[in-house]
Amino acid sequence: MYLKRKQMSAGRLGLIGFLTLAVILYVGSRKMETHAQNQAPQHVRVSAITDWSHHNMIYSRPSSAEQSLELQSEPRYQLQLQKRNSTAQQNAQ
Repeated sequence: MYLKRKQMSAGRLGLIGFLTLAVILYVGSRKMETHAQNQAPQHVRVSAITDWSHHNMIYSRPSSAEQSLELQSEPRYQLQLQKRNSTAQQNAQ
């Protein structure tokens, strides 16, 4: 009878230890975050459609305000400006 009580208390102690370890591991895994998860995104990805004509048409900086206004309506010029600005921002960081 004394042996049965000893086995029951050892079983209970083992179960309590196991459950305690499981809770500690669970709580520990919930608190872990990687370094990348703590950082806010530094850039926003913007998709742009390009085709072969975008590579053949390279615009220089407008020399006058009138030329600048004309180029504002050109979608390929707008895409070129976006690409130039994005690479300049990436190089600055």
